Amino acid sequence: MTYIFDMQLHKVQIPVDMPEWHKTYHNPERGAEGASAASAWRDGLRRSVLEEMPTLLVADKPRKSWRDAFTGVNGIHVVSGCAKEVIERFDPDLHQFCPVPLRTKRGVEIEGPWFMMNVTVRQDSIVMEKSRVIRSERRPDKLNSFRVTSSTKDVVVDPSRQSPDIHFWREARFQGSLLGSDDFVAALKEAGLRFFPSYRATDLGDAPDG
Repeated sequence: MTYIFDMQLHKVQIPVDMPEWHKTYHNPERGAEGASAASAWRDGLRRSVLEEMPTLLVADKPRKSWRDAFTGVNGIHVVSGCAKEVIERFDPDLHQFCPVPLRTKRGVEIEGPWFMMNVTVRQDSIVMEKSRVIRSERRPDKLNSFRVTSSTKDVVVDPSRQSPDIHFWREARFQGSLLGSDDFVAALKEAGLRFFPSYRATDLGDAPDG
């Protein structure tokens, strides 16, 4: 089974700023470096280099509890240390994690550890002609979307096009996508983690004809 993490939900998007990063990379003298650095972790286009990564995240407001995975400014993915442990148990040394402190505007440390995550590994297993997705006329090779107009969320995957050694990945033709294997999602739930919400895709063999 394959699960699709719903990155469009409002509750996974938490306003956290990167003031030091913005001060450096929003400098006109740096040209397109900021856009290149942000697209690296937002879209997983490549592994980030240490100098491109923020050294501090600042929360917009205090919270009683924090999700184990959330998105922030410039499309960053932030995960807790517990979430990182589960990910690396399934995909050892496959994804990129950068430790980063998370603080309030008053400088109070929010207990972690916290990591910025960059998922660069890709698979191409979505069966476009059988899935209810939004196709990009401009770039159907990589700009399609899982955001559907129906609550059915019908997405069909071909398991034969997925590596058994990869449990957490992006889909090659779907910008901003994150998918996971059933064993990986089960482990997240067993650990009691509040990860990105997910829904189940349909295996190709179980998909209706037509």
